[in-house]
Amino acid sequence: MILQSLTELYGALCQKGKAAEEGWSTAKVTHRLELDAEGRLERILSIRERVQRGKKEVEVPRSVLVPEQVKRSSGIKANFLCDGIIYFLGLDREKPKRAKDCFEAARSLHHAVLDGCGSPAAHAILRFFDTWDPDHALEQPAVQAVLEDLWSAGNCLFFVEDEDVLKDAQIREAWETYRENDGGDGAQFGTCLVTGKEHQKIARLHPVIKGVRGAQSSGATLVGFNGDSFCSYGHDGEQGQNAPVSEKATFAYTTALNALLADRDHVKAFGDTTVVYWAKQAEKAPQDVFGALISGETATVGDRELDKIMKDLKEGKASDLNGVAIDPEEPFYILGLAPNAARVAVRFFLTNTFGRSVQNIAAHQERMELEGPAWESGMIPLWRTLAATANPKSKDASASPLLAGSLLRTVFADLPYPEAVFQNIMLRIFSDQDSDGTGQGKKIEKISHTKAAFIKAYLLKNKSQRWGKEITMAVNENCTEISYVLGRLFAVLENIQQQANPKINTTIKDRYFNSACATPASVFPTLLKLANAHLDKLKDDQKISIYFKKKLGGLMEKITMPDEGTPLPKRLSLEEQGAFVLGYYQETQARYAGKKEEN
Repeated sequence: MILQSLTELYGALCQKGKAAEEGWSTAKVTHRLELDAEGRLERILSIRERVQRGKKEVEVPRSVLVPEQVKRSSGIKANFLCDGIIYFLGLDREKPKRAKDCFEAARSLHHAVLDGCGSPAAHAILRFFDTWDPDHALEQPAVQAVLEDLWSAGNCLFFVEDEDVLKDAQIREAWETYRENDGGDGAQFGTCLVTGKEHQKIARLHPVIKGVRGAQSSGATLVGFNGDSFCSYGHDGEQGQNAPVSEKATFAYTTALNALLADRDHVKAFGDTTVVYWAKQAEKAPQDVFGALISGETATVGDRELDKIMKDLKEGKASDLNGVAIDPEEPFYILGLAPNAARVAVRFFLTNTFGRSVQNIAAHQERMELEGPAWESGMIPLWRTLAATANPKSKDASASPLLAGSLLRTVFADLPYPEAVFQNIMLRIFSDQDSDGTGQGKKIEKISHTKAAFIKAYLLKNKSQRWGKEITMAVNENCTEISYVLGRLFAVLENIQQQANPKINTTIKDRYFNSACATPASVFPTLLKLANAHLDKLKDDQKISIYFKKKLGGLMEKITMPDEGTPLPKRLSLEEQGAFVLGYYQETQARYAGKKEEN
């Protein structure tokens, strides 16, 4: 299903002129080799582009559409018209003998393609390969002029008489003819598993996928066979013959996926998972909307536009972005990829309509809505939720790869949240201590807005039968669930302590929070005695003293049962501990909101 969807995307991209034709691919090029009509190397010029990276302007290779390049993991394999100096000039400081073999491979390939081609440019290229001597390459004036820059060169292109040979119609035709005649590789034919078409040339090796975070920079394989263990169930063919995919389909799916990964505006990374997403018709507007929803970045889609589009899609109506129509029923695809040695692993692949995909994200964000500080208003991007599961003191403070993949999959498909994400956030709450970040440490919040928001979302989604009517965006004064009420009570007790001791550096939160959350019966009697002592210090201020006594009385009534005194639970389950944390956070935020209104 993944390959079929990507192959369809390739067709849509071709119709819009956004994808390379079969037999061609995009390569990063740094230099051009300028030949005269007789194939003599006149000069070597850098064609790098200057781009702005932050505050600096840097030179980067230029992206050029070139004849499809071979997959090169080991051995010697030359590329046509675009390759490195080891193949085109026979230059390598460390392995000069291998460089000569590479040059000979390039010479043979260009003769195989261009012999019989009537183009003057083809004649010049073949003449260059026949007359160039790798043993004396360093003595050539054109090489000497740029030698230091040449050692760091990437791919090079041929120019003849200042003309780009890639635009030469006869040379392009010669390349197409060479490809159609199998290129001398002894290809086999069969039925393509992707398109279902018969008598198709089967790809032995699939092109690499580039741009997956953490994968090899030279590219990694999505589909490949390189072990005898894969040749089972009667499949005795080698490599690509085990799961026959035609060269056309192979080129199509890899070109489409590489185009998605190269579009940095629409690629999002969460932990080790790289997420790409696309609409069936390859329109940019759905990608912009979806990207803004999952990342929280609204550079391409403003807040007002996003709100309007989400409202339209929620009602099942068509919408638009900058005049481009957005169909809620259009198929939409989300693919999560992760590195796996020399391969690319698929974390998840989800298909849905665009409208439903957006509604799933919107439903998650709605569950995450929580009253908090002004700077915490707005959507909470998924990367922040994942960051809340990681140890902030770690050198690599990133979420577990498995957590990232599972959370993304459940959010995108509107499934119950992974228990492991909730457990990890609770673990961080018990392990972390508040720190303002002074000195060399990082600023750490034991109970951050993001942690509390996910706890709320988890209880509403996974435990809705118990908490669906109890959990609200702000503090719920009417909730009688004892764990939630105890969290609120702890926040009030902390507030009393802070009012009685304005200059205090540490509060009961630093010493008692974890045990109060897990084993209330063993801690709250002590905290209530401390509160009485603190209230004695406030007796001169009748207004504050009366306020706190009423507050305490109201909360104690919710956890006191007739004829049973105060039945504090000995232990709270992890779910109830989450409700305790949420009650504490919401009560604390209500206090800050009240102070703001008074001011």
